[in-house]
Amino acid sequence: MRRRSVKPAPLLVPLVLGACLLSGCGTPTAEGDERDCPSGQVSRGGTCLPEDAAAFARRQVGESLAKYKLTASMAEVWTGGERVAAATAGESMTGVPATPDMRFRNGAVAIPYLTTLLLKLVDEGRVSLDDSVSRWRPDLPHADAITLRMLASTTSGYADYVRDPKFIAALYENPFRRWTPEALIRISVDKPLVRAPGSGFAYSHANWQILGDIIGKVRGRPLAEVMREEIIEPLGLTGTSNPSTAEIPAPVLHAFDNERKVFEDSTYWDPSWTLAPGAVMTSTLADMAKSFASIGEGRLLSPESHRAQLAPVSTIAPGTSYALGLVVQDGWILQNPSFAGYAATVAYLPSKKLAIATVATQGRGSTVQNASTDVLVALANHLAPDHPLKLR
Repeated sequence: MRRRSVKPAPLLVPLVLGACLLSGCGTPTAEGDERDCPSGQVSRGGTCLPEDAAAFARRQVGESLAKYKLTASMAEVWTGGERVAAATAGESMTGVPATPDMRFRNGAVAIPYLTTLLLKLVDEGRVSLDDSVSRWRPDLPHADAITLRMLASTTSGYADYVRDPKFIAALYENPFRRWTPEALIRISVDKPLVRAPGSGFAYSHANWQILGDIIGKVRGRPLAEVMREEIIEPLGLTGTSNPSTAEIPAPVLHAFDNERKVFEDSTYWDPSWTLAPGAVMTSTLADMAKSFASIGEGRLLSPESHRAQLAPVSTIAPGTSYALGLVVQDGWILQNPSFAGYAATVAYLPSKKLAIATVATQGRGSTVQNASTDVLVALANHLAPDHPLKLR
């Protein structure tokens, strides 16, 4: 989820670290996966990594707590399906240490799950990326000119309801309010297009609301069922659920927020405005990493659709592009959602089979919108310096 700056606060808490040393953590490396590596590196999951990868992860996570004034910070590194580093620092709540198995809102991490479902329909011949939205939603303005590809690459040109002052005022007045998809879509489509359809990147949450609705219509059943049967279960995401409510299964990583000018627990604010019902999820670090590795390898798609999902469509910033539900940069695919005090980032580098997942919760006085991204960038650039990330 793209979200406005969230500025909560530091609780001075003891560092709680859990790390997997490179010499023995996670699933054993399959026979034949070992490779010769340069001095100072070690092979894990068929990838050469710095020997200090686990120590570096611990240090980055630990230092981020004070540096960004966070309540909690966590990170995991995986290669070839093997966890090689994990670190946590801070607390979920006062006296409750953060742990790697805690669940949190994963927000925009679910967007490429949506585009995967779309591309599965393409593979089955049920739809084409160049089909007009009017085939399913003739009621929407400009539906004849906007295609499924434009929704999936957020180049439709629809305005973003999250930028509407009246919406923000209503959201802050009652953060527990449940929003309907149609109400949210109408806020966006009743406004003028921000740019011509297909002419370039223009992020809008309305794209995901509309796309989720269309996928459900094509499948003939609720998106939530489709998501569970075609994404969550096939990928073995046992720590992920999609009730699309304020519910978060235990153990819960609590979030804190000061957007309403008071520092408060925002864990159970209603997330219904963020994505289409069925795509609003909670997850774990491990599941984020696992899912992005699967997407990066095209596990659920034909080779053609896999290439289409990762191919840049529009430019976000110099060197950074948007594909179908994914940010792409120098070989990496990634997403970095933030919502009501939660911040997460996940990235995968197919050439090294390297997955990194980070999460952070805001603390009192924090001014960084998504500190988890800073932690992930530091890890990525240490572990894969030949593919540097620059996301600020």
